[in-house]
Amino acid sequence: MSPRLPIPSQTDIRSALTRLALGVAVLVALGGTAPTGAQTSGTQASGAPASGAQAPATAAAYNIEVIVFRGNGPREEGGGAPPTRSARDADTASGTAQAARFLKPLPASALQLSGARQRLATGGYKVLAHAGWTQTASSWGSRSGLTIERVGVQSPGLSGVFLLERGSLLHFGMNLKFTADNGATWQLSEIRRIRLNEKNYYDNPGLGVIAVVTPVGR
Repeated sequence: MSPRLPIPSQTDIRSALTRLALGVAVLVALGGTAPTGAQTSGTQASGAPASGAQAPATAAAYNIEVIVFRGNGPREEGGGAPPTRSARDADTASGTAQAARFLKPLPASALQLSGARQRLATGGYKVLAHAGWTQTASSWGSRSGLTIERVGVQSPGLSGVFLLERGSLLHFGMNLKFTADNGATWQLSEIRRIRLNEKNYYDNPGLGVIAVVTPVGR
């Protein structure tokens, strides 16, 4: 006949449960996780990549080209961008907020708007600046732009920033101010969703911008 095993008392059971709960609490406090069974290869139970997993991709880069001009009539004919979106419009930034980074100027051979610049000049518009550069986008709503000097624009009387912001959609805009020799001032402040690889137009009665945004490597 097999020996009878001792039956634990309620005190022993409570003591064992207390030690188990304490052990789990310490494990969690130290950053560990309680065992949950088999884990998928390459992934921790929490869903985070295991050691050696591929790191997140670097921020996407975009080639930007702009022409800034003094407006004196109807804008150049052609396709434009969708209607203006203000900062109050719903659009959620992706992940942690990040600032725009200037990467490099575009060479003259990479510029696409030389023909548009010539047509503006022929039509009586005064071209204030024509420049191109490569940058990353900032988070939507951050208003973290690049100054015109940073992107290579040197134009007397012209000041301000260009904005490229990425949320669930990509937006491009500017906050520009131009002061003429006689003291007259024009300002253009606008940001909106854009169409990639197409001319996007921004203007008011006194100041205008044509911009093309192209993803690098596409």
